[in-house]
Amino acid sequence: MSPPPCNQAQPFDNSVAFLTDKDVLAKATGMTMPMSTAILTPVLCHGRVQNPENYVPKAWWKNVFGDSLYLQTDGDVVEDPAITLAEIRLLESHEAIRSIFQETPAEKTRILDLCCGQGRHVLQLASLYPHLEFHGHDQSEYLINLAQSRAVEANVSDRASFTIGDCRSIPHVDNSFNLVMLMGNSFGYFATDNANKNLLKEIRRILRPGGLAVLDIPDGGYLRENFSTRGWEWIDDNMIVCRERQLSKDKKRLISREVVISTTGGVVRDQFYAECLYDLDEVRQLVRECGLILQKQEAKGAEKNNTGKDMSKRGEDLGMMEQRHFVLVSKPRE
Repeated sequence: MSPPPCNQAQPFDNSVAFLTDKDVLAKATGMTMPMSTAILTPVLCHGRVQNPENYVPKAWWKNVFGDSLYLQTDGDVVEDPAITLAEIRLLESHEAIRSIFQETPAEKTRILDLCCGQGRHVLQLASLYPHLEFHGHDQSEYLINLAQSRAVEANVSDRASFTIGDCRSIPHVDNSFNLVMLMGNSFGYFATDNANKNLLKEIRRILRPGGLAVLDIPDGGYLRENFSTRGWEWIDDNMIVCRERQLSKDKKRLISREVVISTTGGVVRDQFYAECLYDLDEVRQLVRECGLILQKQEAKGAEKNNTGKDMSKRGEDLGMMEQRHFVLVSKPRE
């Protein structure tokens, strides 16, 4: 099946000034917010569980990101425009990425935000760089619908489009993108190395020769030694989320459980999920095995991304978002 047609981008007007940080944040904070979970239906709570690993669904992400609750439990990071903008500024600090954002080649520059969620990076980038063509792809129909609505409200729908589907099967032809971004802890969801490598191979397929990909990944080595076995936080005045974590039997994944409780509705969610913990050496090995090239600045170490830990207004239980790394890779030139 042929991929869906891309939106026709408007010619770049050199007279258009890029927006300042203040402009971008003002625009972002005026966007549609997710519907509040005001009416809550009590759900089954499993009570005390001896082995949470047995309760993790194979495709757990379909539940976790399936509705607005995710934007509440993780909203202190993923719904804060200031944190999103700080992550964009961190991207811009890399000369190679900054060049992609700023140059105006004859061939349209195309950028993909893979596992884009509600499109928080795409929408701000589309405001900052109106001459570029942005695409977001995510498996969550709810989050993509929200991203599309926000794109219309932000007046960037002419240069920001979104598709729904598996991240290992992206609806674009080979050699489509100058830059692929995998932001906000979206790597390591699959249970095996081979399944996670399929994601990297798909990134390689859709990158143009010489194109770049930035992987924003949890610091697996740090988390394996420092994760909190239990944590809780109020996500608003009437809702609390309690979490427990443990390593899988093989020590390769972090198993997490979230129980969300409303003061008026009781338990509204009891969910289990698991993510692979890769240290930097393991990530580098996976990248090489998939035919991607580590950029020179990544040869000795990756840049830390602590925006969530440093800027979260709740500053409580950050989990996998606490300490991450930016790893920059490229597709070989033909």
